[in-house]
Order: sequence, then C-alpha cells, then structure tokens
Amino acid sequence: MLYLFGIGINLFLILLLFSKKNKILADKFLLGWLIIICCHLLLFIVATTSSNNNYPDVFAIAPLFPLLHWPMLYLYTAAMTNMLPTSKKIWALHFVPFLGILVIISPFFVLSTEEKIAVIDSGGQGYIIEIGINAYAMLLSGIVYVIWLLFILRKHKKNIANQFSYDEKIKLNWLRYLIYGLGMIWLIIIAQSVNATSYDNYIFGAAVLLVIIIGYFGVKQGRIYSNTVPHQLNNNVENIIKNKQPISNNDLSANDVEIYEETPIYNLEEQADIAVKKKYAKSGLTETAAQNLYEKLKELMQQEKYYTEPELSLAKLAERLNIHPNYLSQVINEKEGKNFYDYINTLRVEEFKRLLLISENSKFTMMSLALDCGFNSKSSFNKNFKKVTGQSPSEYLNIKREG
Repeated sequence: MLYLFGIGINLFLILLLFSKKNKILADKFLLGWLIIICCHLLLFIVATTSSNNNYPDVFAIAPLFPLLHWPMLYLYTAAMTNMLPTSKKIWALHFVPFLGILVIISPFFVLSTEEKIAVIDSGGQGYIIEIGINAYAMLLSGIVYVIWLLFILRKHKKNIANQFSYDEKIKLNWLRYLIYGLGMIWLIIIAQSVNATSYDNYIFGAAVLLVIIIGYFGVKQGRIYSNTVPHQLNNNVENIIKNKQPISNNDLSANDVEIYEETPIYNLEEQADIAVKKKYAKSGLTETAAQNLYEKLKELMQQEKYYTEPELSLAKLAERLNIHPNYLSQVINEKEGKNFYDYINTLRVEEFKRLLLISENSKFTMMSLALDCGFNSKSSFNKNFKKVTGQSPSEYLNIKREG
C-alpha cells in the first residue's frame, strides 16, 4: 500500500512538472528522474507480488536502476547551480555504467523463459561476475556522487555570496539533505549486498519518503541563475570572436573603452578570455576605470538606495551600471574587501541603524524597518545585523535607549 501511495504521488508530481510553463532545464532533469523513480517502484512491486515465472526479466533489470538515480540527481543539481557542462556528450557519460552493465547482462534476455527462471532460482548462477560488477559499480557511484554533489553545493554556497544579496530560497539546503538521505539508502543497499539480507522494504519505503521531499521542494524550486549577461559587451565580443576580428574602440561602449584602452591584446583567445571568461579580468580593468566604477557604485547606493531591493543580484546591479558583472565583482572585492552578499547587507544594516535614530519611526517594529531596508526575512536580518555589529538588533536597541 505504501508503494502504491508513492507511485501515486510520483505520477502527480510528474503531471505537475509536465504541465509547468516555462520549464527550466533543471525541471526537465527532475521530470526525467521522477519518471525513472516511478518505473523503479513499479518494477519493485511487480517483483515482490509476482513469481519468477511471470516476469523473469524484471529480476535482471531492476538491480540496474540504482545506477540511474545518481546521474539524474547530478544533472539536476548541476543545472540548478549553473555548473552543468555545456556538452551533452559529457552528460551522456554519466549513464555509461548503466548501459555497460546492461550490455554485459544482455545474453540473459535472449534465454528461454525456463532458462531465465533457472538462473534466478539458482541465485544468478552463470552471471555471478556480472552481478558483482553491478554491485561494485553501485558502491563506487554512491561514494563518488555523494562527494561530488556536496562539493557542487559547497561551491554554490560560495557563488551565491558573490552574486546575490540574499540566500533564502536559493541555498538549496533541502537538496543537501536529499543527498544525505539518498546516501543512507545507498548504505542500506550495500549492507544488503554484503550480508545477503533483504532490506528492500526499508529501501523502497525510504524512497517513497524521498519522493515526497522531492515533490515538496523540487517542484516549487525556481530558477536561481540567469543564463544571460546583462551587458552589451558580451554580445559585442561574441560577434567579434565569431567573425575573428580584433577588438577596437568602436566595438565597445564608453565604459569599455576606458577599460580596454590601456590593455594590450595579442590574440583572439586573449580577447575572449579577458572580455568574458576571466573572473575579474584584472589585466583589463585599469585602476582608473576601477576607481571610476567604484565612485559610480557609491553614488548609486547613496542616492537611489539600490540595496533596499530585497532580491538584488550582482547581475541586476551590473546592468544598472552598464558594466560586466565580473568587473563589478572585482571592484567590490578590492575596494570594500567584501563579497557582494556582505557588501549589500552591510549597507542594509547601516540603513536600518539610520532609520532607527529617526523619532518618527518609533511607531514601527524593527522588522518593519528591516523590510524597508531590503531584508526579506527575520532570520536574514538577525544574522546579518549580528555579523556587522556583533550584537543582536534587540541588544543594539537597548544600548541605544540606555545611552
């Protein structure tokens, strides 16, 4: 009954994702993974409710499905964190273990029904090596992918600090817990293969729980990273590279001319690297240009208080300043000694402290003022306020009142 419930939830989630408008690539990977999970649960139900005589092929196919789950989770995670390789051939490499073992055991599928049943009843006689290869592939994939995925999420955490002024809804902590949960299931699978003891009920029971977690968080998870660079320099340079032409001042905006006029360019590869790929393009951003950009940034923050936008990102701010995000990130890091997240939230804290001193604001709650400053949650406000001042908001307010 539990497994039928899991399949029902799975089909409902598949329908939701299939009907979702403007699906991003991560949604498509998640849809594919849910379909695989649904098929795996169906195979398990068939295997546990039928005899070997009815569907002998199921007993050979079902053990291969675990090799599909980690690649699908990887593709979803990499797509969501903007770390997915551009080549689809690289994506396909993750499914080589599944396809390889499927080829290895393919002679089983051409056996007669009686021969298949005999192999199953004998515990896999004649296919012991193939079964062992599958077991080791499952063990290795679990270890490799858990480490790999946790590394991706760790890098993602660093990336959002450099590109976003908030982390609510984009930290992907739920995905980290999902990886831990799937890792625990893998340990049970490994224990089952070592002890020759069946833990299938526990494994698939946990799988149903994971499906619910995926449904609750995965389906509602929105896009995190934009795939476009909001600066005209990107298109200009792409066209220049495509046509194999040297960069000239006529191809660049006024800001870009200032950046490039003191920079020697020797070949096409250097042009592409400096204009688009380098993280900070320090060889391209002159000290004068950096200082001018910093002054424009301070002016924008002082006059327009751009930091009060709750979901401000580096890309949005770079678009407002008409500069490539890499240059803006470099200037903030070098001039302020902070990443983008800390820079913006420090300005929000200072704005909150300023508003707190205005007597007319005494009728408002601290959280109301915090929202006006750009914070979008109480936890974010408290965390950043204490990080900047070393005190909680209430402690700071009490000291001000006593003073």
